[in-house]
Amino acid sequence: MNSTAHQLIEDNLAILRQGRELIDGVDVETYAEARADLGLSGLGPHVRHVTDFYLRFLSAFEGELEPGKTRRIDYDARERDPLTESSPDHAREVLARIMVGLRRLEPGMEACRLEVRGDDSEWIESNLRRELLSLLGHTIHHYALMAVVVRASGGEPPAGFGVAPSTLRHWEEQGAAEASAVSACAR
Repeated sequence: MNSTAHQLIEDNLAILRQGRELIDGVDVETYAEARADLGLSGLGPHVRHVTDFYLRFLSAFEGELEPGKTRRIDYDARERDPLTESSPDHAREVLARIMVGLRRLEPGMEACRLEVRGDDSEWIESNLRRELLSLLGHTIHHYALMAVVVRASGGEPPAGFGVAPSTLRHWEEQGAAEASAVSACAR
């Protein structure tokens, strides 16, 4: 698998670990609460929504890859599992299953032809990297909304929660560069 696809898989795994860390830090009531003041949005429904998209994506890679065969991902055919919305333990299990699925993606899958659809659209050609990038952006978007829910409940999300892995790497590089400059000036 080329470095771009590999990096996108690693970034998706990193963002999913952020979700698991957030779930570990909230109680069941906070996780399952649908807040009327936030349009009935809550942590559980956001986690369920995000995991639904990953599960639909991974379903395209089940079974043997046949050369030249197009795999389809229908994002409208999500399961919408209510248990993922209400049970942090179940949500952790689903996240773990997704992470295993992402780690199983193989080099040959990058050449796999994909067609996707959502919001009742027609089928659109896609590829592995494009879908991984889309999943990453979609997840970060929902995590930002989840951070609002946590703060509205009087909590604080983990440091870096809902921040793109590339941004976290940039901040780390900037911090290392600034620390290096300060240490050079101190000599």
